[in-house]
Amino acid sequence: MKVNEVIKEGATFTGYYKDEKRDVWTFPDSMETKTPHRSNFAAREFLNRIGLDPDFENNMPIPLDQFIKATRAYMEKNVADKDTNEYDEVEMYDQEALRMKANHKEITHVQFS
Repeated sequence: MKVNEVIKEGATFTGYYKDEKRDVWTFPDSMETKTPHRSNFAAREFLNRIGLDPDFENNMPIPLDQFIKATRAYMEKNVADKDTNEYDEVEMYDQEALRMKANHKEITHVQFS
């Protein structure tokens, strides 16, 4: 038996909007995620790194602009570390959030799910 057959956890970075008619959070049907699937641990570690609450499993989606502000603040503060994997990861999620905002105007929030 392989580990991925036993462990059923992980997180994908997704853009959301509130469907007011059904009172649920949903995402655009045509949306494709351009970031890799992460372990829950890696997602929590990332959110903590950029100063957001890492308990994504129990929290509502994060406002998109708040997420972008957090990634930008991290990159500005850590510009001297541009050659690190941590910086590259933050930059990747920042670019993905900006892409979502530009291509899917209905998206107002993001979250690992």
